[in-house]
Amino acid sequence: MTTDNLFILAVDQRPWLLNALFGHAGEASPDERSLTTEAKHLVLDGLLRAVAESVPRGGAILVDPELGPGVPERAKARGVRLALPIERAGLRVYETEPKDLGGYLRHYAPEFSKVLVRYNPADDPEERALQRSRLAEASHVSRQAGTRFLFELLVPPTAEQLAEVDGDEERFDHELRPELTRQAMREILEEVGVDLWKLEHQGDLESSRRTVELARQHGGECIILGAGADEETVRRWLAIAAEAGYSGFAIGRSIWWKSVQQLVADPADDDVRTAACAAIARTYTEFAEAFVDAQS
Repeated sequence: MTTDNLFILAVDQRPWLLNALFGHAGEASPDERSLTTEAKHLVLDGLLRAVAESVPRGGAILVDPELGPGVPERAKARGVRLALPIERAGLRVYETEPKDLGGYLRHYAPEFSKVLVRYNPADDPEERALQRSRLAEASHVSRQAGTRFLFELLVPPTAEQLAEVDGDEERFDHELRPELTRQAMREILEEVGVDLWKLEHQGDLESSRRTVELARQHGGECIILGAGADEETVRRWLAIAAEAGYSGFAIGRSIWWKSVQQLVADPADDDVRTAACAAIARTYTEFAEAFVDAQS
């Protein structure tokens, strides 16, 4: 592995995880909170195993202290690079959480603060302006705390854009979203300092290279997200991203979802836990190796 690569194992899901495991996105019961915490520690265990066995550089974790208490501390103690989410989860319009962002970042001292933002250049102009204003403040506070600003940009289609591709979301992903992503990046960069872009796949190789070049023009880098896709699809995206000049990936559910399901179904079985941890380590390592192989 090269020192420049960044392979983030993302496990910062909150409302999504509660709904997927327990059928609701409200406040977790004590038993549910115990299970989600155990699951996030399991994901870290898988990452630590991979780092110890075969991924000595580039290993990182994106995790929330809310449902994963103790995971950030364990990760840092073991020398794993740490990213923390700073958005209020599940909202259409970005809000920073916690309110005392500077104190939060000084307490945990992550390498990255991560925001997840839904932003389409065709959205309401006032809504886009509000998001940019809030994000500019979050970026400023993050950098003042010595934390790099990691921007996860999602570009959901408008009804009109879907109509352009006859309602075919896959066509939207390949034909329209890459350029919309670059338009969104240009708008955001007018006000917001971004160190690292976490992006949906950008279509073919040439399109992906244009996205990387745009980020570099403003001092940033790109990593590819997994979007919960199957392993074959993720491998295809990784190959294009690596050749296009991406710095790595931030992948979550595609690596750990089956293992977490197994743990929650039988949390008292040590054999299940051991197998689940090994599966996380194996898939994470395979994705990291696939990325490095495509680079060379």
